Parts: sequence; C-alpha cells; structure tokens
Amino acid sequence: MITPRRPTFVRIALLSLTLTALPPAAVHAQRALPRSRADLLLESGLWPQAEEAYYAQSSARPRDPVARAELGRYLAMRGAVVPGTILIEEALQFGLDSTLARRLLRPWRTVIGWREMATLQADSVIPARAPSDSLSLFAIRIPGNVMNPLRRDPSARTPYWVDVVPRQIGVDSMMEKNPRMGVEVLEGFVPSYDVANHRITLHADPRSATRGEGERYRVLRDTREVRVLMTAGRTLSLPAALEELSPSWWQLDLLHGWLVVKRP
Repeated sequence: MITPRRPTFVRIALLSLTLTALPPAAVHAQRALPRSRADLLLESGLWPQAEEAYYAQSSARPRDPVARAELGRYLAMRGAVVPGTILIEEALQFGLDSTLARRLLRPWRTVIGWREMATLQADSVIPARAPSDSLSLFAIRIPGNVMNPLRRDPSARTPYWVDVVPRQIGVDSMMEKNPRMGVEVLEGFVPSYDVANHRITLHADPRSATRGEGERYRVLRDTREVRVLMTAGRTLSLPAALEELSPSWWQLDLLHGWLVVKRP
C-alpha cells in the first residue's frame, strides 16, 4: 500500500525498468501527415475552430485515412489518447501507410503505458524545488538507490534531484549529469505544484483537476512540448505560460487537456 506521504518514485522508478518494453517516442511523428486547414488553424492558436475543422473533414470523408488519422492525432494531443490511437488504427485499416501509422502511434502508446502504471490508493506529497533551467517545470527528489538497485556503493543511496521537462523523454536521462524525466511519467497522477511550499502532489483520483478551483487554460501537447492557449490566437509553451501567470499553485491535467492555476 502506498501511504499519502510516502514518496511514490520507488514505484515509478522500478516500473521504469519495464520501459524497454514500451516503444520509444518518435520526435517528429506529429509532422508526418500532410498539413490541412485544421492544422493551420491549430498553429494559429484558433483551437476551437481547429477542432471543428478536424471533426468536419473526418465527417465529410469518413473513410479517408488521412482525415481520420488527423482527427486521431488531435484527440491524442488534447488528452484523449486511447480514442485518438483507435482512430489512427482505423485509418491504417482504411489505407494509411503502415510506416506512417506506426510513427504516429508510437509516442501515444508510450503515454498509454505510463498512464496505466499511474495507480495510487491515496494522494502522495513529495518535496520539490525550482528546476535547473527555464525549460523545465520543477525538480523532484528521488532516492539515489532506486534507479541503481544493484549498486552497493553507499553514495548511490544519496537522494538526487531530477528536473521534470514538458516533453516526452521518459526516464532514459535520469542517470545523466543533469538528470531529467519526461512529464509523461507523471501525467497519470495529474500532478499539482504548490509553488510557495515547494510540494508536488501526485493524485490518486485522475479526475481531481476537473473539480479543482482556479483559472483554467486549455493545453495541447505533442512529443516535443506542451502548449497553453492563453487567449484566442495566442499560445505559449508551458514553461513560458507559467512564467507569465506566476501562479502560487498549479495543476497539469494532460488527461483532459487543462492547466489549472491559482494566483496570489
């Protein structure tokens, strides 16, 4: 049983040893499909109009593999990863190039794998601090012997800090000189960050953010970044959005496509 205040990263790090069974993320998979009007709307920060266009083109051409794959990719970016991958798999059945389909599916299947690992019986609160660079979200402390269970060096037990970055890199970089972890490792816990008290909460309830109080901003993500819709036609990367908003508390809900913030 995982208690509310027990660091969950013992579990996460041990589960990460199974990462080799998950397909690695393809950095440029999101750009493999031809650009459509819906893509242009999305890139212009007109997200509601883009969503309408994705659905409209798929509805108008229900067996068009490209239209179906584009809708599936968009749904996955919005957070509906399982429905999105189902649509991409259907696009493959309708004639989408198999190599392209695999490239599109690979990163999202990795996300699904991490989400399936994200199970808690109660919320877990862990220490955090500011990250080492402006492109990361926060840093978390992990027991030093977790990622090296076979090492007998006593120094390996010293906790170390890992920056969490808003892109898909998994845990492959956790043992490097500047340790980093991809946000997909934690997203199933819909993490919230109490900036003032330097605490991360990993939530047992995956719908906790849908009931949370605060300002709400739409987010979309691909393998490279998470973007926040600040106003119609204006988007920022997640780190830039957090810098501009300067919240005292925030929660990232990639499962449903929201950033919830509270400001002083």
